[in-house]
Amino acid sequence: MSRKTMFVIGALTILALPAQANSVSQGDVIAVSLNELKPTQPSVGYDQIMYKLGRYQFDQKKMYDEICEANGQKGVESVNEDADPNLPSTFACELKVGERKQDMKTVVIAPNGQYYLTDGHHTFNAFYTMPKGGPSFHVHVVVDKDYRNLNNMDAFWSQMQKDGNTWLFDKDNHAIKHNELPTSLGLTHFANDKYRSLMYFSRDVGWNKPTQPVPFLEFYWSKELRKQIDIDSFDLNSQQGYAEAVNTVSNYILSLNTDNVGGSKLSVKAMGQFDSYHQKGFDKLFKKRGKIDYMLRYKTTSTGNGLNYDLTSAPAPTLKRVDPFTLEANASYNDYPPISADGTVNAIIEIPTGSSAKWELNKSSDKQIIWEQKNGAPRIVNYLGYPGNYGSIPRTALPKELGGDGDPLDVLVLGQSIPRGEVVPIRLIGVMKMLDDGEQDDKLIGVLTNDSPFKHVTSLANLQATFPGVESIIGTWFQNYKGANGGMELKGWGDETEANAILSSAREHYAAR
Repeated sequence: MSRKTMFVIGALTILALPAQANSVSQGDVIAVSLNELKPTQPSVGYDQIMYKLGRYQFDQKKMYDEICEANGQKGVESVNEDADPNLPSTFACELKVGERKQDMKTVVIAPNGQYYLTDGHHTFNAFYTMPKGGPSFHVHVVVDKDYRNLNNMDAFWSQMQKDGNTWLFDKDNHAIKHNELPTSLGLTHFANDKYRSLMYFSRDVGWNKPTQPVPFLEFYWSKELRKQIDIDSFDLNSQQGYAEAVNTVSNYILSLNTDNVGGSKLSVKAMGQFDSYHQKGFDKLFKKRGKIDYMLRYKTTSTGNGLNYDLTSAPAPTLKRVDPFTLEANASYNDYPPISADGTVNAIIEIPTGSSAKWELNKSSDKQIIWEQKNGAPRIVNYLGYPGNYGSIPRTALPKELGGDGDPLDVLVLGQSIPRGEVVPIRLIGVMKMLDDGEQDDKLIGVLTNDSPFKHVTSLANLQATFPGVESIIGTWFQNYKGANGGMELKGWGDETEANAILSSAREHYAAR
């Protein structure tokens, strides 16, 4: 029978120790806020964190369970109806804080007295990003090592490398210096390592963590994956694409026979390789309400009951808000190809379905999406909200002589509202031929290929047959959203063949610039 111990604020106060406190020793359990922790790796697997965030959306108990586990309290015992993760008195964990040190995340103390996180970047970034999380969220950690006896920070980083307590390789496996590491937690500060995500999701299929894992174990494995597997050849926005990737990764892990996995100086068995493929693990991963399902639902903002409209004006969780009018990604949007390996087209969402604020890619920085300004004020469409997700296609540019304006191709994506700044897979089904004050201003029409009522639509004729009136609604909206004398005129429609031909021309023009 488990012991029920209330995780109360008083306990936090007793256990809390100020940053750089001289009384902290190796092996202590201490309370810290997330903004006190300094990262020791430059990247994380976004999809692993998105699984956790997706799971928390539909399973609040799981969120509290992981909070309890991270604090060394095994799991959650009970959760009040009005529970708040910032108020420990509103939920109860099974054990006292720190009773299960083996489950807790670890830090080391640097000569300058700061705490450097050596395990827990994914869990704590999930806590940082979740609703009611953030930089002030409190957790307990174990002090794994105290380096305050070293003379300076250069000696600290040298010893950290010798001890294997930092990972100084970027998402592309290029060596970096310690001053290139993120300075705080928060998803916007980390690069996305897709191989790291695949290692997480292939657990229980081709491998699992050994009893005493080496720090950064998944990153060592990722070094091996990069030798033979091209991660960009998989569609990681779909169940099928993820299944193919996990299957390929797991079988490759099982095929390896080395005593030095990724430079770890450890054998494949010591690093957790299974003797054979675990089909049960694979089936569990891809079941309804499984890890992949939760992760993809969070990515596409869809729910198990249909559509989720409550994120209409929310930005993608991986974007940094520079100011009220600017959102910034970690990398260029032009790092995305216009067409993925599976043939789907990539669309950058700038204006979510149902919203009216006019955002667009920044012509001066292809990492940013900005709120368009008009007459010194942010631009709002004074009409009904957009009838679809409006955005553009990366690595495209269509000159005026071909019906464009020299900017990336515009596209209207039919489907549920997608957070601003997300890049989603779509299928082109046609083109709407418009004039704007007498100048050609065509709009490509696409449909979401994941979790959308339109995902099986392949053409405008198919759209009209399956969803009568949608084409007319789109045309009416674009003819009238600028007002009675707005200068918008609908000249007709082109089919999916014409739409893809326009895309092909725009890709060629972009490449030739």
